[in-house]
Amino acid sequence: MSTNEREGAALWWAQIDPELAGADAAWSSGNAGKGRVGARRAAGMGLKAWLTLAPQERYGTSFMHHLNALADDAEQPQAVRECAWRLAARPTPEGGFQVALPPGLTPMADARAIIAWAETEVSRLSAAP
Repeated sequence: MSTNEREGAALWWAQIDPELAGADAAWSSGNAGKGRVGARRAAGMGLKAWLTLAPQERYGTSFMHHLNALADDAEQPQAVRECAWRLAARPTPEGGFQVALPPGLTPMADARAIIAWAETEVSRLSAAP
């Protein structure tokens, strides 16, 4: 892994906490739309950090492309895929997996789960020889 890749990933990580804080504040003040957008952006930043180290064309270039690709990526854990599915606000596909909404779920909780998964993946990639 190059220094540029590490620095690129670090730049994305640095933006996540402020974005999540803004999303939480918006959600708490009753602005659900702004909260959802902030949660999508924060999750997208975590995915950008991962994709900086493990580029994949199928994941596209925007945060929404990343969320949609993660939702469809059968190689990734189902729980993370479901978080991406909900954040992308996609309808449940015919014959596909059903996404149950746990009580008290917020878009920020889904974003945090995706970010935690991406952080684990980045750590794994960083430790690889």
